[in-house]
Amino acid sequence: MMRFMAPRTSTSMVMKAANVAFATAGRTTAAPSPSMAALRFSGLRAFAAAAPGPKPANIEFSSGPCKKRPGYDISKLDQRVLGRSHRSKLGKSRLAFAIDETKRILQIPEDYYVGIVPASDTGAYEMAMWNMLGQRDIDICHWESFGKGWFADAVSHLKLRDTVTVNEHTADYGSLPDLSKVNKDNDICFTFNGTTSGVRVPEGCDFIADDRTGLTLCDATSACFAMNMPWDKLDVTTYSWQKVLGGEGAHGVLVLSPRAVERLETY
Repeated sequence: MMRFMAPRTSTSMVMKAANVAFATAGRTTAAPSPSMAALRFSGLRAFAAAAPGPKPANIEFSSGPCKKRPGYDISKLDQRVLGRSHRSKLGKSRLAFAIDETKRILQIPEDYYVGIVPASDTGAYEMAMWNMLGQRDIDICHWESFGKGWFADAVSHLKLRDTVTVNEHTADYGSLPDLSKVNKDNDICFTFNGTTSGVRVPEGCDFIADDRTGLTLCDATSACFAMNMPWDKLDVTTYSWQKVLGGEGAHGVLVLSPRAVERLETY
C-alpha cells in the first residue's frame, strides 16, 4: 500500500500557495480564508507521494506480484528472441521447448495438450469458457474474487442461464463451499487455490468423480508448480507464469485433456 506523508506547512505558506493558485490569466480572484485554503492544500498534497518506509527484502519481483527465483539475473536471459516473431524458426523452437518442459516438470499426461496463449491466466480461462460451456448444466464453485469473476462471466457476459442451469456454490473468504454438491454430469468450474483468499481444494480433488460426463475447468494460476495437480481430475487447466514461477504477465498456459479436446471439436 502506498503511504503519503504530509509536509509541514504554516498558515502563511498555505495562503501564499492559495494566492498563486487563484491568480490566473491576468485576473486575480480573492484568496480563500486560511481554513479553506488549508483544506484545499491538504487535498493537493495527497498526490505528492513520499518515499516509502519499509522496503521488501527482495526487490526483484514480477507482476504476480511474486518474487523472482533465487539467483535471478536478467543478463542470463536468452536475448536472441527479443524482437523476433513467434512465427520465426527461433520463436517456434522456444515455444516448443517451453511446452515440452512444462509437460515434463508438471508430469502432464502424454495425451494432454499444452498451449501458450495471450492474455495471461484470465485469457486462457475465458477462452475455455467461451468455447466449451453451454452444452450442459454448470456448477460454478467460488470462494474468492477470481472465482466470483468466472461466475459473473457465465451469467452476465455469456448469459448461460438463458440456455442451461448454472448453479452457484459459494462460501465466505477463508472457507470452502460444500463441494460434494457438484453434479458429475455437469461442467464444473472452480479455482484450485484461491489467489486472494489462500484457500485451496482438498488434496486429490476427490469431489470430482472419476466417471464424470461433464468437464472440469480449473483455474490453477496459484497452484501449478506449487501444488500436486491431479491431472486425471482436470480437463481444462489454466495458469500464468507470473504467479508461482515469478515471471511476467501477458501469457497464459492452457492444458487440455482428450475429453476437453473432444468438446472443442464437437460442440
